[in-house]
Amino acid sequence: MGRDDPRRDERAEGLLQGFLARSASRLPDAVAIEVPAGRGRPERQVLTYGALDALSDRLALHLAPKLRAEAIVPLLLARTSPLLHVTQMAVLKAGGAFTCLDPGFPTERMEEILADADATIVLADHAGLARLSSLPGEGVRLLDPAELLAHVPEPGALPRGIAPDRLAYVIYTSGTTGRPKGVMIEHRSIANLVGSDIAEFGLTPADRVVQGSSAAYDSFLEETWLAFASGATLLVMDDETARLGPDLVPWLRAERATVFCPPPTLLRSTGCADPAAALPDLRLLYVGGEALPSDVADLWARGRRLVNGYGPTECAVTCVRTDVAPGEAVTIGRPVPGMAAHVLDEHLAEVPNGGRGELCMAGVGLARGYRNRPEIEAEKFVEHPRLGRLYRTGDLVHRDASGCFHYHGRIDAQVKIRGHRVELGEIEARLGALPGVRAAAARLQGEGGNAELVAWIVPELADAPPDPEALKSALAATLPRHMVPRQIATLEALPTTVGGKLDRAG
Repeated sequence: MGRDDPRRDERAEGLLQGFLARSASRLPDAVAIEVPAGRGRPERQVLTYGALDALSDRLALHLAPKLRAEAIVPLLLARTSPLLHVTQMAVLKAGGAFTCLDPGFPTERMEEILADADATIVLADHAGLARLSSLPGEGVRLLDPAELLAHVPEPGALPRGIAPDRLAYVIYTSGTTGRPKGVMIEHRSIANLVGSDIAEFGLTPADRVVQGSSAAYDSFLEETWLAFASGATLLVMDDETARLGPDLVPWLRAERATVFCPPPTLLRSTGCADPAAALPDLRLLYVGGEALPSDVADLWARGRRLVNGYGPTECAVTCVRTDVAPGEAVTIGRPVPGMAAHVLDEHLAEVPNGGRGELCMAGVGLARGYRNRPEIEAEKFVEHPRLGRLYRTGDLVHRDASGCFHYHGRIDAQVKIRGHRVELGEIEARLGALPGVRAAAARLQGEGGNAELVAWIVPELADAPPDPEALKSALAATLPRHMVPRQIATLEALPTTVGGKLDRAG
């Protein structure tokens, strides 16, 4: 299929691969992916837009005869290999959908995902093939995309007329039953976000967009397409760098990163006292994944644009966002184009401005639903008599008079202390802002009447941590007594998920 084929963009309208086709047509020699040298990578790797497009076409021709429409193809490839992006694109061009396995996943979780996806083909690199070779899976073919690319595909054509409501990818998230649930996202849903990102951020081929998320998380998708849809360079950060804390800032500076999309916990862990001076090239900081504390916002918003994004996986990564300026109240803003947000009570009646209720989302960005989980899907995706199809986020918010939404934590993750409802995020924000504290986490420990509020901190100076009693006294000056932790312990680092978010259960 030649790049001068006049039907190419027409067929790709509303599809993820359409954005790549346009960038490859405009900028075939521009760098699409850049992977700095690191552990096991003695040399910097680069892949141009033209090569990314051509290689994914070639691999897609290998895959198309093997895939039925909307077949889900699990991928287990190193995040620091450009082959991961080639493979994702090839699956989409072949008419399938992908789901990514993180190498850090337990074997049992991989088995559950392969079974739920009804996978017949799994694409993996050498390390991934070795990991998966022992997994049970009757009728599952394990294929190495690098080996497929080494051979000329059989004569054939890629599927035409792929509709925007075709399944694009599946993200497996933690389920309340202990079994991962697959969130099914269609092309039109993620394409709506990518289109809004193009208009909102105005990135150019000169930008260098950091990719620090695990491929198993949906934030990986928005990082990818912030770059690919604008012809910018996707600058891949390895897992070691993503967890460096204080050494992260020198890496960003050395790599001349201009766009970075971290969770706020990662920003706090850097301990950087003057980000504006330390990172003069960083012009867009697009945070999300967890609540943005005001002190982090005030520090990191100076000298650049800071955008606070909000969105469950079920809403195609980001569905609400806003700019945050130093000294201003932190909100999650307004819905992105194509989405609508409502504050509803437990009976799904609308709550007036200023009143707290559950944030419920509507619009093209909503997921198709959960794979093989009709009972949970019926609880979370509901038909409202006036507002249409909604996703119940489970997040507590209020809308102010200007139309901005304020986040107050999880409805189902609030803790109750001696009859009082408490948001752990508020305690963490207060504790993390105290002198000598780099990061903080809190949780309710124990059960019933014996449960007590405890907290952990990461000190600025490991050999001179702040006195726990002094911290408790400082908190008592701004928080009710029931919100002051009974105990405050010190850790070298807070536990985080693969995606870099705070893991209270860890």
